[in-house]
Amino acid sequence: MRASFVPTAFALLIVGALVSADVAEAQRKTVRVDQGAVARWTGDANSCGMDGKTYQAVAGDCWYPIDFARTPGTIEIARWTASGMETAWLVIQERERETQDINFPKEEFVHLSEDNLARLYREQAEIKPLFRRIDGPPRFTLPLGPPADPLPEGKYFAVHRTFNGAPKSRHTGIDYAIGLDNPVLSVADGTVILTGEHFFAGTSVYVSHGNGMVSMYFHLNEIKVEVGQEVKKGDTVGLIGSTGRSTGPHLHLGIRWLNARVDPHQLMSDPSQAPTVE
Repeated sequence: MRASFVPTAFALLIVGALVSADVAEAQRKTVRVDQGAVARWTGDANSCGMDGKTYQAVAGDCWYPIDFARTPGTIEIARWTASGMETAWLVIQERERETQDINFPKEEFVHLSEDNLARLYREQAEIKPLFRRIDGPPRFTLPLGPPADPLPEGKYFAVHRTFNGAPKSRHTGIDYAIGLDNPVLSVADGTVILTGEHFFAGTSVYVSHGNGMVSMYFHLNEIKVEVGQEVKKGDTVGLIGSTGRSTGPHLHLGIRWLNARVDPHQLMSDPSQAPTVE
C-alpha cells in the first residue's frame, strides 16, 4: 500500500504562487501547457497540489487542469510520493484565439428579457457550486470514453462566439453533430448530480466522476437517468436533441476538472500525448 502524505500548510501556500518567467526557466522540472489543456506528471504519486488545493493522483499520475481563460504565467505545482513532496514549474501559454459568428433565429436567446435573465441567474446559482465539489477519489482513468458511438469530429472548444453580431461568452465544451435521439454515453463511472431543463443548455445531465471532475451533456431530447443514480462508463444518460440555445440536433460535451474548463478531446486522447513535467 502506498504511503499517505498530508501536505503542510507551508506547501499549500507556495503551490500555485505566481513566479517570474526567468526564475522558472532556471528550474529543471518544467511543463508548458496551453490555456484549456491539462498537464501531466507521471510517476508513483499519492496526491497532487496546485493553487493551494490537494487532490488524489489518478493511477499514480498527477494531472493539472488549466482553465481556458486563466491568465498566462508561471505557477508552482507539487506532488507527493513515497519519497515526499516534489515541486515543479507549470508555464501557462496563451491559447490561439478563434471566433465564430452564428446567425441565430430565436431572438429570445440573443437579447435576454428580464425574466430570462433572472432564470439564468437562478440556474447558475444551482450549477456553479457543483464544480467546487471533490466527491471523493477518482472514479475514472484516462483516456475518458466517447460520449457517443460512433463519435464524429468535435468542434468549437473555447471559441469566442457572437450571435447575430452580438458578442457572447466563449464556448465551454465541444459540439458533436449527432442525429436526433441517438444515445448519449457517460464518459466514465460516476454519480448523476443534476438533471434539468436549463435556459441555454436545454435538457441537461451532470455527472460527477470524483476527484473534482464533472461531465456535462447539453441540448438533449430526453434524459435517461435520475439524480443520485450511479452510472458506468458507456451507460446511456440521455438522447440527442436540440433543446435550449441550439441550431440543430447535436451534443455539447463539457468537462470541468477542479473547476477548470478544459478540452474534453484531450481527456479522451492518448494520455502519453499530454504535456508532461520533465
